[in-house]
Amino acid sequence: MTGPPPGDRTRLTRWGTASALKDDEARRRLLAAATRCIARRGTAKVPIDEVAAEAGVSRMTVYRYFGSREEVILAVLLDRLDSGLEAVVRSLGSPGDAARSLPELILNAIGRVAGDEVNEALFSPGSRSWVAALEYASEPVLDQMHRHLAPLLEQWRADGQLHADLDLRETTRWLNVVSITLMTPPWLGLSLRAKREFLDRYLVRALVRAPA
Repeated sequence: MTGPPPGDRTRLTRWGTASALKDDEARRRLLAAATRCIARRGTAKVPIDEVAAEAGVSRMTVYRYFGSREEVILAVLLDRLDSGLEAVVRSLGSPGDAARSLPELILNAIGRVAGDEVNEALFSPGSRSWVAALEYASEPVLDQMHRHLAPLLEQWRADGQLHADLDLRETTRWLNVVSITLMTPPWLGLSLRAKREFLDRYLVRALVRAPA
C-alpha cells in the first residue's frame, strides 16, 4: 500500500491506535471507505486491503473494528437498509391498509436497487448470492427491518387486518425472504405486474384476514 503524504502520516498512524478516534467515528469512516470501494468495483466482494487503503489505515485497523470481510459488507447492508426502509415506509400510499401496503413495501424496497450504484453492486450477478446468504442468516438485518416495520404490523394486527396469531418478528423475516427471492433469478426476470400478482395471491392471502 502506498504510504500517506508526510503531512498526513501522524494523523493516519494515530487513527490506527486505540485512542485516536472514538469507536463510532472510526467505524463510520471505515464503513464510508467500504461503500466507496463497493461502488467503484461494482461488486460486494471487496478485499479488506482495498478498504484499508481507501480509508488510509492498515488492514489491522480494519480488523480492529470488523472481524472479517463479511462483517464489513453486513455493516454496509445495515446502513443501506436503515435509510432505505425509512424511505419505503414513508412512501406508502395507504399505510393503514395492510393488503395494499404489503406488496408496496416489497416492490418499493427491491425497486431501490436499480439506479443506485451501491445497491446495484451489492446485488450484482457476481455478489448477489453471497450477499443474499449473509442477509438471510443475519439477525441484525432482521432487527433492523423489524424496527421499521413493527409499528405497521402491530397497527394492522390491532385493527384486525392481520391474522391474530402471527409472530410479527417472524413475519418480518418472511417479508425479507420474499424480498430477497424476488431479487434473484429466475424471479428477478419477472415483470412488475407478475411480481405484484404473486404478492397479492400468496403473500397478502397468507397474512391478511379475509373480510367477514
